[in-house]
Amino acid sequence: MPAARGPDAPADTFSATRAATHVREIATAPRPSGSAAHTRAREYIVRTLTALGLDTRVHTGAAASHRPDLSPIGADSRYADLRLRNVVARVPGTANTRPVALVTHYDSTEAGPGANDAGVPVSVLLETARALLEGPSPRNDVLFVFTDAEESGLLGAQALVAGPGTLPPDTVVLNFEARGSKGPSLMFETGPDAGWLVRTLTESAPDARADSLLDAAYRYMPNLTDFTVFQEAGHQGLNLAHLDGYTHYHGTGDTPDRVDPATVQHQGEQALGLARALASADLTHTPVGDSAYFRAGGWFVSYPLGAALPAALATAGLGLALLLRLQTRGALTMGAVLRGFAVALGQLVLAAGAAFGLAPLVASGHPEFAHYYDIGGHGPALIGFLSLTLTVGCALALIAKRWAGARAQVAGAVLLWILLSVVSAVLLPGGSHVFVWPTLGLLSAAAVLTSRAGETAGGRVLAAALGTVPAAPLVFPLVPLLTNALGLGLVAAPVAVAALLTALLPGVLPVLPRLLPVTAAVVATTVLAGVALLARGPENPVRADLLYLWDADRRTGHWISGVPADDWSDDFLPTDAERGSVADLWPGWRVPVRRGPAAEAYPLPGPRVTTRVLADTAGGGRRVQVTAASRRGADHLVVLVSGTTVRGWSLSGVPGQYADDPAGDAPWELWIRHVPARNWNWSWVRGRRRSGSSTAPTACRGRRPTDRTAHDRPRSGSPHSEKPPWPPPPGRWSEAVRDTVRRRAVRDMRPRVARSAPPPVPFSLVSRTRRPAAAGRARRPPSPSPSSVRCTPAGSSPWSGRAAVPRCSSPPRPGRSCRRRPANPSASRRRGRRSASCSVRPARWPCPPAAGPAAAR
Repeated sequence: MPAARGPDAPADTFSATRAATHVREIATAPRPSGSAAHTRAREYIVRTLTALGLDTRVHTGAAASHRPDLSPIGADSRYADLRLRNVVARVPGTANTRPVALVTHYDSTEAGPGANDAGVPVSVLLETARALLEGPSPRNDVLFVFTDAEESGLLGAQALVAGPGTLPPDTVVLNFEARGSKGPSLMFETGPDAGWLVRTLTESAPDARADSLLDAAYRYMPNLTDFTVFQEAGHQGLNLAHLDGYTHYHGTGDTPDRVDPATVQHQGEQALGLARALASADLTHTPVGDSAYFRAGGWFVSYPLGAALPAALATAGLGLALLLRLQTRGALTMGAVLRGFAVALGQLVLAAGAAFGLAPLVASGHPEFAHYYDIGGHGPALIGFLSLTLTVGCALALIAKRWAGARAQVAGAVLLWILLSVVSAVLLPGGSHVFVWPTLGLLSAAAVLTSRAGETAGGRVLAAALGTVPAAPLVFPLVPLLTNALGLGLVAAPVAVAALLTALLPGVLPVLPRLLPVTAAVVATTVLAGVALLARGPENPVRADLLYLWDADRRTGHWISGVPADDWSDDFLPTDAERGSVADLWPGWRVPVRRGPAAEAYPLPGPRVTTRVLADTAGGGRRVQVTAASRRGADHLVVLVSGTTVRGWSLSGVPGQYADDPAGDAPWELWIRHVPARNWNWSWVRGRRRSGSSTAPTACRGRRPTDRTAHDRPRSGSPHSEKPPWPPPPGRWSEAVRDTVRRRAVRDMRPRVARSAPPPVPFSLVSRTRRPAAAGRARRPPSPSPSSVRCTPAGSSPWSGRAAVPRCSSPPRPGRSCRRRPANPSASRRRGRRSASCSVRPARWPCPPAAGPAAAR
């Protein structure tokens, strides 16, 4: 990666230091869509672009979309937002042929300030706009677009493509993202007919990192970005992001001090280079077709994607010709080749299987492993797993030597590479180069090893060089890249790729050190054991997960958690709580969690709902309108429809995308983001009925549950604050629960010697509707101290603080003491009830004023 440029860099170049000032201004606090920090970030973006002299406008709109891949609970979810704010700035061209748009989102999750996701892309676009204006006037229009609500279902981009005239249909889109905190900026996804764009990238940014394998594999993954929306709308373009340093992604640790200046410089140089190249080009007629591309050392190779299969077939023909020649000369029989093929396949399967089985064992002391976090960085762990791969390859080659000789094993490995080349060219043409070009080197090596020269030490060394040199530039960089992209949870994939390189081991083992297998085994054991025993610290925090559900009809509360039992959650959930379904609390929730009744209730008023039948439709359908409003100013609402099909729907006049109903008995689900303070109307056309038809609106505060498991558990506490008034006003119940729980919930993960007051840690709170759960017993959490202390900033973070509230769930009557309201396990479960709940997640928030707790947004 290039070195970061300082503030004295030439005005027409990109400077990571200048861009870093924007990150510090934007990433001061979590900025989910609709929050105060979100508004401040938008105003800063508009102010900065306006100061550059650009025509900057804020486009308001609404959007509704069907995104089941984003469902936090495995349900068939839809998303809607009625108050979206997209920022668009325009650099006019002198003779526009096609506009070029540089796009990123400016919202973040509620878990943290989002300095990398997407503070870095925002700063890159702002600095790119400044540097672009320092050069010659562009020929084409250049748009700088900052979308809203990407973290809430890609809704800002949806409104952008649906809005008339906002983004012309022929616009070339360059989307910038972040899924980590360091590493190179990778071009990992392309739009349709993007071969010419890939060539433009490599010409305008010589240090660009791109591989068509990433694009091909990404299409089979459930991940989505704003670029997904632009692809669906038919826009050509590229998607770029940095992936390394996943530890603090979507967490409290994603702060400006964890931004890598080299990463900012790398992404900025690509953005500026692409912007200048596309802005000055004639884009009236662009070539069609996609390409296969990869970097091999200092060279960037690109060729038409349609040539992938012919190249694979040509390689296969050369390989089969070699095997046929060996059989004709009597050097090998077909049976020996097949036995060698079985050995090579066994090396791959055993190495990948060992990595798959050992990875959870190595990470057993790291609960964050369940969320694909780094374990002390991927480097040490990857060295251990690669040593394990070498051990397995050597051991199996020696064990099977009598059953399949060295020549047979090499020939069998060549046959495996040929098979993978052809299969990948058919199923994954963008990634076939990983197998096709190394196979050519292996064929040369196999030809030497199966000849008389292969019986000499010099011939074996030559064969090792011929087989390794063509594969090294492709496979060696790919292994750490796959580890960063997939995480240690799927480390078996890069291990399998590395295992393929052991194909030459049977032929070159005689010239290798005799103790190589033993040495590799010792290194693997030592390194993996060291990673497993790695101490926790600020750089590898533990993940936390705690969700409170409140049933307003039964007036019962429940705690659930998605992580194993530990000292942190023992005070809320029974230690023996087993993982299971919570479909009785939230129909359609398919993610298993630990659950238990709340020993102390926190009442939350449910939403106000009215239902009206508008008309009957053809085919036995019916148009129904639901009007709802939150009693406490909730940010999100969820509508669940079960027992019937939904043919179409709209929200306050905004039509939703039609989609088939969920399979089986799963309910139809709609998440409404950024809920208006007034009533909102949801209209839907009911289709065929199922048994037990019902509609259940849900009041929520905060964000979707998928991110409730993506928060760092803080390592230290915050000072106490002034005791807020009790009971809080109706719109502040969520804040009251948050302040009570954060007063006592988080503990240090070190073993406790004695029961003592836990360090105070700030929390954010989300309230949601849930159905009642089976009652049970749980350990009662320690009561908070009623003493009041003045609120002061905590630690080094300028946005941490906490508040304490008394333990009573409701004000006691005169002359009576405060009592807990017991759960009612015998109450019947009725469909269609309105209830409310809250989800508690560790986060840091502005220190509340003396009059009461700060609002959680």
